[in-house]
Amino acid sequence: MRPIHTTLPAPTGGMLRAERPTGITMAFVVIFIALVVQSLPMLVQAISEGVKAALNGTVYSFTGTSFDNANATLTLFSFGLGILWLWFWMAVKERRSFATLGFESISRGIRLGGRGVLIGIIMMAICVLVPVITGQATLQWASPDGTTFAFMAIMLLGFLVQGSTEEILTRGYLTQAVARRWGLLTAVIVQAVFFALLHGVNPGIGFLPIVNLLLFAVFASLMSLAEGSLWGVCAMHGAWNWAQGNLFGVAVSGNPVEAAMLRYESNAGSADLLTGGTFGIEGSLVTTVVYLVGAFIAWKIWQKRRANTAAEGAISREP
Repeated sequence: MRPIHTTLPAPTGGMLRAERPTGITMAFVVIFIALVVQSLPMLVQAISEGVKAALNGTVYSFTGTSFDNANATLTLFSFGLGILWLWFWMAVKERRSFATLGFESISRGIRLGGRGVLIGIIMMAICVLVPVITGQATLQWASPDGTTFAFMAIMLLGFLVQGSTEEILTRGYLTQAVARRWGLLTAVIVQAVFFALLHGVNPGIGFLPIVNLLLFAVFASLMSLAEGSLWGVCAMHGAWNWAQGNLFGVAVSGNPVEAAMLRYESNAGSADLLTGGTFGIEGSLVTTVVYLVGAFIAWKIWQKRRANTAAEGAISREP
């Protein structure tokens, strides 16, 4: 059995503050339960529609997640149930605050969250505009009305809930559980693979989308380390998905979104490597480059933060 790591950089050391820490295997069980709990509303809806179809003498076919307005709202806000389950587990079993996942300063969280939203939107804008500028895709006004704009606002909140839940479960809880036993590097690798597997059944999945999912997970880990918090990365993830679907009208991990301000479409004969193909812009080589650049910047900021922390520690130890 490997030794337990007693010092880890924020926000990855939260499990060290638990009175009764959860091990790696049990952490996966906890996350699996969270995934099941957050899927219950969609399951209930599917069963209800199946029963109605049977009573009407028709055949009901469940084809997976549809991102029309109704299903998108239900799906996104259902992620909050996973957060509630994790909060319950941490409070009852581990006896530690939910804030130890990386949410320990609300005032700082507001600043990091606002910056995270901007980072997510800017990164997505780059990914979308490069194929448009190079003639591989077109971006058209979708003629949204007042109802569409109102729903887009609701979807922003929903995507923030969804994105935050995925960050909390992977870059937060799983990373903390693995890092405590196996160290930070292994934790980053494990959470990245797990994150990619979670999205591995999405429509249009392929080699490059999987690579990009892995890179996003690494970038998000480095961003959380650079900031010493999950506030920013949660906001970035939610804003990235919202801008992708509701702002630019791109399929979100292969799922088309109904209400959008703009419409992104690949041109005839365009290269899937640049447009993303059926998976959407997250399957684009442009996105690969954006993730790599983002990861490098986050890495450099984290290294500077580590150096400053070490210097401050050395000064405090001087007689």
